Amino acid sequence: MKVLHLSTFDVDGGAARGSLWLHEALRERGIDSAMMVGRKGSSDSTILPLPGRIAQINARLRGRFDDLPLKCYDKTEDSFWSLGWIPARFDRMVEDFAPDIVHLHWVGAGFLPISALKQFDCPVVWTLRDMWGFTGGCHYTAGCEQYRTACGACPQLRSGKENDLSRSIFEKKRRHWQDLDLSLVPISGWLGDCARESPLFASYPIEVIPNGLDIDLFRPSDKGAARRAWSLPANREIIVYGAVNATQDRRKGFPELLAALKLLGKTDRADSLLLVVFGDLKPEDIPELGIETHFVGYVTDNERLSLLYSAADIAVMPSLQEAFGKTLIEAMACRTPVVAFGAGGPVDIIDHYRNGYLATPHCPGDLARGIVWCLDEVGRSADLGDEARATVEKEFDIEVVADRYRDLYARILARAS
Repeated sequence: MKVLHLSTFDVDGGAARGSLWLHEALRERGIDSAMMVGRKGSSDSTILPLPGRIAQINARLRGRFDDLPLKCYDKTEDSFWSLGWIPARFDRMVEDFAPDIVHLHWVGAGFLPISALKQFDCPVVWTLRDMWGFTGGCHYTAGCEQYRTACGACPQLRSGKENDLSRSIFEKKRRHWQDLDLSLVPISGWLGDCARESPLFASYPIEVIPNGLDIDLFRPSDKGAARRAWSLPANREIIVYGAVNATQDRRKGFPELLAALKLLGKTDRADSLLLVVFGDLKPEDIPELGIETHFVGYVTDNERLSLLYSAADIAVMPSLQEAFGKTLIEAMACRTPVVAFGAGGPVDIIDHYRNGYLATPHCPGDLARGIVWCLDEVGRSADLGDEARATVEKEFDIEVVADRYRDLYARILARAS
C-alpha cells in the first residue's frame, strides 16, 4: 500500500506535527508512506518538497498571492483565510510516486488549489483539521453558520453582499468537488457534525478519527526536576496556557482567561498562583492579569514542552472555537489535568470531573471555578492526573490512531477493487 500525504508544512505547527507523526507510525506498520509538503523544515528523506528547484520559493509566493483577493475587503483582524484559487498540476507532481491513496492534511496558505482534488486518479482521504474544507475561505467561522447553505454576506469580510468573495470560493468548491472518490476524516465529533451539515460534503463518507500524539515524547516527568529545568518556583500552584499567538488570536480565548484570572486574583489564593504562557511574546500593552504571569515565548522543542507541562499543576485552554485541542492531550499525556470550555473538540477529550473540567461556554466565572476545582483535586491526590494520562494512552496514542487509519485505507481500497 502506497500512501502520499500532502501538507503545507511538515514541522511548523501542531497540525503539521500530527501529520508527520502519523506518517512515521504508518511506515513502522510497513505502509509505503511519503509526505509532499510546500515548506519543508525537516531533513527526513521520506518528506518530499514540491518538485522543482525553486519550489520552496514558489510555495511561499503562492501563500502571498493566495491572499490578494482579500485586499478588496476590510477583513476582521482575528480571521484567518485561505482561498486556494491559484492553479497547480498536482497530478503531475505526484505521478512518480504513483500512490494508492492520496491523504490530505492541512493544505491551506495557497498550497493546494481547490481544483486539485479532481486531478487525482486514486482515492483521496482528507483529514479535516479545521473548518476550511466546507467554508467560503475562513478556517474558523467564529460562530457564523452560513456554510450550511452557500456562504455570502460574510461577517469576517465585513461584507453585506451575498455574491461576495466567500460565496465565490464556496461555489468554486461546489463545482470542483462533485463526484470525487473522497473520504473525510474530521478530528472531532463537533467538526464531523459541522461537515455533515455542509452541502459540499453531503454525499461523502465521514469518519471521525482524533489527532494522535507521540506519548513517548510527551510523558510525565518529575515535577520538581521539571520546574528546576524551567527555573520555576517549587512552592507555587502553576497554571500553563499556550497556543500559537496565544495572546493575539481572538479564537484562543485570552480575554476570557484574563477575566477568570482577575476573579482568582481577588481571592486569598492569588499569591499562590502563577500563570506560565507559551506560544507568544509578552504584549507591550498587556492589561492587569490578576495573578503573577511568566511569558516563556515560543517553545519549538517538544522535550522542553513536555517538561513544561510536567512542571505545571494544571493546563487551561479557553478557546472559543477549537476543532480538537492538541495542547489538551499534550498536557494530559504528561499527567497534567486540564480545563477548557465545554464546546467543540475539547468535549471529545475531557471527561468532566474525571480527567479535567469542562467549563460553561464561554463563561469566565465557570472557567475560574474549573481552575480552582482542578487545583484542589491535584492537591488531594494524583487520581486526576493518572486518569488524564490513561485517557491519552487509550484514545490518542499515535499508535492507536495509525491503526485506525490503516484500517480505513484497507476498507477504501477493498471498495475500489
